[in-house]
Amino acid sequence: MELLENHWKAPVTIQNRAVDTPEETSTTVDRHLIIAYRKMKKESQRRFWARFGVTQSRGSRFESGAEIPPPVSILLGLYFLKTVSDGDLGRAERVIYSRDAAALLNPGQ
Repeated sequence: MELLENHWKAPVTIQNRAVDTPEETSTTVDRHLIIAYRKMKKESQRRFWARFGVTQSRGSRFESGAEIPPPVSILLGLYFLKTVSDGDLGRAERVIYSRDAAALLNPGQ
């Protein structure tokens, strides 16, 4: 877990070269850290990725090297820095799928 926290705080080193811009950061580094964390927590892909609104199949593609979109990457970073908890993500999901939220998102219907 500490390795993941440090990953989002400090510049990443790839092939002995410091990389500190998101465009230069390899998703390969991210995916290895994510896989290690998920396995350390003994979570399935389905359970791990669901908390970020990602299906198991899409999460598998991310773990295989597909580019992680910025919104998911931001959520992952906040999660690993312990800024956002499982409870926060669960509450956000419940709000999104509640009837009140649907009314707010679709006024006049």
